[in-house]
Amino acid sequence: ESQKTLMWCLCCLYSSEPQNAVELKANSWIRSLLCHLLSSSKWESNEAETSAFISALGYTSADYYCHLVKNMVISLVTELREKQFDGLNIQESVSASHVNAVSIFCVPLITLPDLTPLLETLLLYHGGSSKEILSSEFLEAVNEAFLKKKISLPESAIFSLWLRHLPSLEKATLHLLDQLFSSQLNSLEEVARVIKDSLLPQAASHPAIFRIVNEIFKNALMETDGTSEVMTIIQVFTQLFLQAHQNENKQHKFPLKAYFPYHHQPLVRGLVRRPFELPTTYWSQHLKHISDMLKALVEDTN
Repeated sequence: ESQKTLMWCLCCLYSSEPQNAVELKANSWIRSLLCHLLSSSKWESNEAETSAFISALGYTSADYYCHLVKNMVISLVTELREKQFDGLNIQESVSASHVNAVSIFCVPLITLPDLTPLLETLLLYHGGSSKEILSSEFLEAVNEAFLKKKISLPESAIFSLWLRHLPSLEKATLHLLDQLFSSQLNSLEEVARVIKDSLLPQAASHPAIFRIVNEIFKNALMETDGTSEVMTIIQVFTQLFLQAHQNENKQHKFPLKAYFPYHHQPLVRGLVRRPFELPTTYWSQHLKHISDMLKALVEDTN
């Protein structure tokens, strides 16, 4: 009741015909405060009461609900960021069930531009639970919207999505392959552009993502009997991955062994050496060294 009284008092202070800059600024403040109070009030579900306030402010219903969404997003983002669990902070983290409920709430609204800050915050949020706290339906919906270019999110949020949800990473990789096979790409530059736009080479800087993408590419190579199209895709992807890996901050860069933990490490190092890193007079010797290692490994296997 006291909240309702406060809101009506604010409406009385609102100037329907502001005469100067001070009254304009006061109106803006009153509108913002009333929208916040409306969005957090327990009687907002009373349509008649809400309509009265909206009318008093000179808002249309569309204006009001736009402000309502923005206020809800700001409130939830603030709550999640203030109580982010980092493993060292003793701050009380938001309950897993609450975060899960928020993620479910977002599903039908995924493509709303005003919701983007909340999507990013949720994808980067890590509570104290060892289990995934975000709804799988939410993760799938975000991935689907991203692949269809219906939303734009920071790279860090997309990478976190793929690390959290293996099916989304697999779908993104298969989507890239399907896109490359079904498009008429006339040059390696066009192939590189499509692959780079997928963000997968950049995301593969994390070994867990790289190993999944690598496995899918390997299966595609085997299923197609090593067609030139698949070979080209893998070659271009590898070049873009190496560029992204070399551009990584040294503090966050993983050693090559993390990407190929079960492979012969001298061979791995030899294969990732690019021609311009070596004097031209050493190229044939370098290739012979790689060939010798491959022969030795085949003989050991046999």
